[in-house]
Amino acid sequence: MVNFEKIYKKVALRVIQRCHGEIKITKHGKILEVYDLKRHIWSKGLAGLIIKEECKDADLKDWETANVRSYVIQELLAKSD
Repeated sequence: MVNFEKIYKKVALRVIQRCHGEIKITKHGKILEVYDLKRHIWSKGLAGLIIKEECKDADLKDWETANVRSYVIQELLAKSD
C-alpha cells in the first residue's frame, strides 16, 4: 500500500523547490504570489497552475491537488516560524 501523505509531501516540496521558496502567503495560509523559474515571472494565479503541473508529473489525480496545496502551505508556515 502506498502512503499518500509521503507522496503529497514530496510533491509539495518539489513545488517549493521549483519556486525556490519564493512563495508569498498570508498569515491565514492563503497563497498570494509565486515566482516560477520556468516562466521567470511573479504571478498571483500561478500557484494553482504550478501545483497542477507538479501533480500531473507525479501522476496524481485532479482532486489530489487540494491535498498537495495544503502540504505546501504547511511547509511554508513551518519554515516561517
